[in-house]
Amino acid sequence: MAANRGSKHHAAKMTEATVREARRKYESASWLVIDGKRQPVTPGTLAKKYGVSRETMVALLSRRTWGHVQ
Repeated sequence: MAANRGSKHHAAKMTEATVREARRKYESASWLVIDGKRQPVTPGTLAKKYGVSRETMVALLSRRTWGHVQ
């Protein structure tokens, strides 16, 4: 039996839509407002925004994970 991918996995904290959004924000190199503070877009700030670890966000942005999402 094949493993569940993406948001169908039981431990997924992100959806396909939030993955696309995070990648789009990272590629645009814009700013984020987190806790009322303006911060540059980095894997760390995106991770904080989406409630995942920095390592998870780096893997997502480099397409090591969530590679099936365009």
